[in-house]
Amino acid sequence: MKKLHVWVLALVAGVGSLGSCQMRNEAEEESLQVIGEHEQLVPEAGYRLNLSYFGPLSGRQRFMAWADSLQKVMPHMVLTNESMNIMNYMPEQMGQEQIKPGMFQSNVSYNILVPDSATYGRITRDALRHNFPFNVNVTGTFVDPGKRQELQRKLMQQALENAKAKLDFLSGGRSYEIIGVEELDTNQPYGPEYYEFNRKMAARIKVKARLD
Repeated sequence: MKKLHVWVLALVAGVGSLGSCQMRNEAEEESLQVIGEHEQLVPEAGYRLNLSYFGPLSGRQRFMAWADSLQKVMPHMVLTNESMNIMNYMPEQMGQEQIKPGMFQSNVSYNILVPDSATYGRITRDALRHNFPFNVNVTGTFVDPGKRQELQRKLMQQALENAKAKLDFLSGGRSYEIIGVEELDTNQPYGPEYYEFNRKMAARIKVKARLD
């Protein structure tokens, strides 16, 4: 019994020693963690467009033939919706009136990526010349993939500079070493729509530093 009591005391002392050693190590390795961020306007960005035809079924083929010719010079143009419905026809009329092609309306929609407002204007003027019943809406901005990578690199560099400025302030004049950098969701905290419609790009990174 006496030997067991001595062993328990030794174990408790060892655990206490290990805990104090761990606390000293944690105290010696003080660290800071900050969020670096940067956003900027991209006035040279292009546009994401939604181009739609909504009109008589008789004009659908003519519109789609025009859209096919446009697609040859706009490789990013994609058909997103096509539907037909009967106008001014109530369910209770079933069997009382013959359904005719002229009673149908057609809806056809495309997404188009254009590099600038000049291209956007040309598409609109061409559709007006053809006298189509159409809608065109700007659904956001578009940055060419070749330019996006360079823009993102610059944004990340500025976000890192922002993080260093925060570390300089929080360290209170002490020197530090950056030991970790992690990219965060670039669309937070406002969501992608905020940046799309405000013609902006953003970068956010988490930076961890060890104080010397």
